[in-house]
Amino acid sequence: MNESFENIISKGFHVWSHNLNICIPLIFNYIIQVAVMFTAAVVGILILFGTGSLDNVATMTDDELFELMSTSVVENIPAIVFLVIMVFVILLLFQSYFFAGAVGMSQNAIAKGDTSIADMFNAARDNFTHVFLANFLILLLELSGIVFMVPGAVLVRKNWEFMDSSQFAGGLLLLLIGMLIWILYLLILDLAFSVVIYSIVIEHVGAMDGITEGVRFFMDNKFSVLIMWIIVFVVSAVVGFAFYITGNVITVFGSESLNIVWSFGSQLILLVTLQPLIIVWWTRLYMVKTEKNSYIDELLTDPWG
Repeated sequence: MNESFENIISKGFHVWSHNLNICIPLIFNYIIQVAVMFTAAVVGILILFGTGSLDNVATMTDDELFELMSTSVVENIPAIVFLVIMVFVILLLFQSYFFAGAVGMSQNAIAKGDTSIADMFNAARDNFTHVFLANFLILLLELSGIVFMVPGAVLVRKNWEFMDSSQFAGGLLLLLIGMLIWILYLLILDLAFSVVIYSIVIEHVGAMDGITEGVRFFMDNKFSVLIMWIIVFVVSAVVGFAFYITGNVITVFGSESLNIVWSFGSQLILLVTLQPLIIVWWTRLYMVKTEKNSYIDELLTDPWG
């Protein structure tokens, strides 16, 4: 099926505007993430200070507080590392679950014209483990790019005491080049893996097959993926900048507390509007290019079993 980009964007907007409930999994994910982060912060404070020291924290000077924190961090490194890993895994699990649900809802909305919360639970249940594994593998690939910075970091560390030396300056330059290469590497990965999660949910495949299919889709549709990536980036940047300016105006003419309210409010607006719309656009692009919405086939007639 051959469909112009204008139709993909406009019809995607039409589908989203008639299925605003696609934002529900994103809102659930946001609420759970806030709850997890708050709980982790409380646990972290208890690890660092303990219940006994909390009573004295309010009366400590900045130097005493810094010394207590430094000592506590050193003494509790294993517990802190374990907490950070646990929080990361929990957040990634919930994100994978609800994102899979949002993609499943988008697929049904595009194929049938409407979707329901049941589609979210069914799609998330059937695909979130594969989505989680794919996200984890992609993250490992992204982190592996740190090797580009290793030569410069080693040279800088070796000549740290001789900051005016040519070796130190060369190390800084090498570190900067490594950072730029890593950024380029991340951009390439972001493009190549843009539709991996959509492939997993829509095709009902595992993590490795989803990554393979996603990369194959990118190789076959480089221009379309690049254009969609640019559209999403520009729209997100414009909206983000507008919200940033609004927050500054509120701070200047309103109050700091009002700006905090706006921060949460703007995040909610994005969760209800822009983020589900972007998911619908990517879903429609994938379905159009793989001809998943050219007819109602068995998959779309009985979604998610």
